[in-house]
Amino acid sequence: MIYLVYRMRLSARARQNMKEFWAWLENRERFFYDQLDMVESVRWYYSVVGDVYVIENWAGFADEAAWGRYRAALATLKSDDDWESERVSQDEWWEFLDTRIVTDTPVQVGFSRG
Repeated sequence: MIYLVYRMRLSARARQNMKEFWAWLENRERFFYDQLDMVESVRWYYSVVGDVYVIENWAGFADEAAWGRYRAALATLKSDDDWESERVSQDEWWEFLDTRIVTDTPVQVGFSRG
C-alpha cells in the first residue's frame, strides 16, 4: 500500500466551531471520496499535543497506478464547476501545510490489538 498524506492546520473558524467542523468533515469525506473508488482506505489523525489543531488525512492506494488514476479522476472532477466549488470550500476550515507519499515497510512489522 502507498498512502497520500495531507497535513492541514484548522482555521480560526474551525477552532471556534469544533462541533460544526467535525460535522462538515464527515460530510466532506463522503462528498470528496464518493467517486474515487481507487482509494482503498481513508484515515484521519488529529494532533492534541504539540502541533495542536493540525489534522492529517491518510488516503491508501493499492499501488502507484491507483494513485495515478486518483490524480486523473481529480482533474476530471475539478472541471465540474459544482464539484470544484464544493471542494474549495475547504479553505474556510483549514490551511494545507504539506503533502507526502509514504509506503508500507517491506517486512511484517507493526500490529493492532483491536
